[in-house]
Amino acid sequence: MTPRPAFASSTFLGANLKSPINAVLPLTSPHKPSVTMSVAEPLSRRAFLASALIAAGGLALPSPSKAFGRKTTMTGDYKVDAAQVLTDMRAACDLGRGAPGMAETVTKTRTEMNDFVALYRRNDNVSGSTSFSTLYTAINTLSGHYASYGSSYPVPEKRKKRLSQQFSEIDRALSRGR
Repeated sequence: MTPRPAFASSTFLGANLKSPINAVLPLTSPHKPSVTMSVAEPLSRRAFLASALIAAGGLALPSPSKAFGRKTTMTGDYKVDAAQVLTDMRAACDLGRGAPGMAETVTKTRTEMNDFVALYRRNDNVSGSTSFSTLYTAINTLSGHYASYGSSYPVPEKRKKRLSQQFSEIDRALSRGR
C-alpha cells in the first residue's frame, strides 16, 4: 500500500477545515515538515515471534553455566583452557572398553568441550586462529562420536588416529601462538 499523508486538508478529506477530524490530526505548517504514515497491518505469528526474539536478544542474560548454578572450569585464558581441553580429550580418546571411570571421564570432557566452545566461539580474537579452528573440528568429531555411540563405547582406531593428528596440529599451533 502507498503511504497516506498524516495531515488533513479540505481537498483530501472532502470536508472543510473545521471538520472534527482536523481537530485530531495535526495540520502541516511551514515550520514543521509533513509526516507520512502507513496503514498498519496485523502481524503474523512468525513476524511477532521474530520481533519478540529480537527484542529479547538485547537483554543481558547470564551465561547458561551461571544460570543453572553450574561451575565452569574455564579460566578465560585461551591457551590454558585450550591445553586443558586438549589434555582431557586425549585422555577420553585413550580409554578402552570397560575402563574404570569411563562414564565420568567422558561426561567431564563433554561438559568441558561445551563450555570451551560456548566461551570462545564468539570471541573474535580467538575464533580465527588456527589452533581454535582445528580444536573446534576435533571437538565436533569427539562430540559426534559420543552423541551417536554413548559414553561407554570407546573411540574407534580410525577416528582416534585422525584425532591424534589434529591434537598434534593443535599443540604445534598453540606453541607458535596461533
